[in-house]
Amino acid sequence: MRWKPLFAVLLGLLMVGVTAGSAAAAPIHNQPKPQGRIGLGSIIDTKFVGPGVVYTRDMPIYIPEFERNMVLQVVRHEAKANFTVRVYRIPLMGYDVLIFFPDHLTVYPNKAKGMEYKGRVHGAYHFKKGGWFVWKVNLKLPVKFTSGKGWHTVVTFGGSSGALLGPILGAITQGDKPKVAKAVANLIKGQITRSNVLTVVAFALASGANVDLLAYKEE
Repeated sequence: MRWKPLFAVLLGLLMVGVTAGSAAAAPIHNQPKPQGRIGLGSIIDTKFVGPGVVYTRDMPIYIPEFERNMVLQVVRHEAKANFTVRVYRIPLMGYDVLIFFPDHLTVYPNKAKGMEYKGRVHGAYHFKKGGWFVWKVNLKLPVKFTSGKGWHTVVTFGGSSGALLGPILGAITQGDKPKVAKAVANLIKGQITRSNVLTVVAFALASGANVDLLAYKEE
């Protein structure tokens, strides 16, 4: 995959940040510095970690009031790793995530640690961290890279159960917002275009959710 299209994506993210920066979270002190992405309130990070990962590159993005990186990774076909989800500044009453993986990626949800697996919801893997006060989340989800050689994207949404399992899931899977549903589907297939990224990020910002896009190349 050429780097030029990726820089176009980053430029697109910058454009979104110009309009949404005032609502973004302020830097967090006395914690490991999150690499995470766009969202309101909490900050979500996703990454593959383990022997199956060959190379990781952080693409810096500057958005007013906070810094983020877009993670690009190269992984080995048929190798294993952990898909990690880290979330900081969780509000009261817990946190949910919906993870949309590429087709044919082998996922072991029942071996996950750090969050409770709630099952599949319209193709997404649903995990929950409950409790009255949850400061952070650290999910480790074993996977095997069997998606097929080439580029793919994992799309992860985070937020409250009410937001994720209602408007967000409806928009993505039930045709409420066909443009958003198409953008998510295209990203999962590895079509990391400016249009697809902007559509998903803008939708997440408008809905008050967090979203992270992790691009990886299986080789």
